[in-house]
Amino acid sequence: MLSPLALKAAIFSALLLLAVSNWLFAVVFVLVSFYLYFRPSLNGSQFILSFLVLLATSLLIVLLVNGQWSLVISLFFGFLFFLLLGVKNLIFVNRQPFYYLFNGLLFLVIFISFFWAGNSHLFFIKYLSVFFAIAFLSREFLTFSIDGFSNSAKKNLIVYGTAFLILQLLWAITLLPISFLNAAGLALLIVMILQDFIIHHFSGTMSRQIVLRNVTVFLILSLVIFGASKWTL
Repeated sequence: MLSPLALKAAIFSALLLLAVSNWLFAVVFVLVSFYLYFRPSLNGSQFILSFLVLLATSLLIVLLVNGQWSLVISLFFGFLFFLLLGVKNLIFVNRQPFYYLFNGLLFLVIFISFFWAGNSHLFFIKYLSVFFAIAFLSREFLTFSIDGFSNSAKKNLIVYGTAFLILQLLWAITLLPISFLNAAGLALLIVMILQDFIIHHFSGTMSRQIVLRNVTVFLILSLVIFGASKWTL
């Protein structure tokens, strides 16, 4: 079952690499990606938000880079597509860790792109795009992780409130004199901590131990990130 999955991922990577050369290839990449995603249509609607974010992010990044890193970037996004299809099509026996890996890596790519781009160009468009990407990925993550979350009356408030909070934290991180990679790592750490808090809150398993564990993990990993950074003004 993994062979057809790997073939689809290889096609995704190859067409993504070709998309930088001609707008027609970019259109073909999008159309073929939709075909590969919905064949079969199993769980297509459940993971459609992740697919759309992956599609838009991969195409945007490979077009912006358009250089010697294009091959590596295309292969990496092909790997993410492989993980997504494996989760969607029930190929993986235990889907949860694979989905969490996919979700975390896609968040990381978005944050790396955000901090790498800086604040000099298309400020409003960049922040708005990242806001919706965070909201879409968070909505899907919480729906996947929490039973009944999709029918919760608090869903939109939690999702968009969390996305807005993360966006404000991203802006605050941009003020720190650290590299874009370390900034992205710090942003991902914050997202993972928030996700864990929300899951335990809705699952009714929130406790002092959970809070202390997350705070401890955040402090330790933050110190590691700051210690590995070159502080320059």
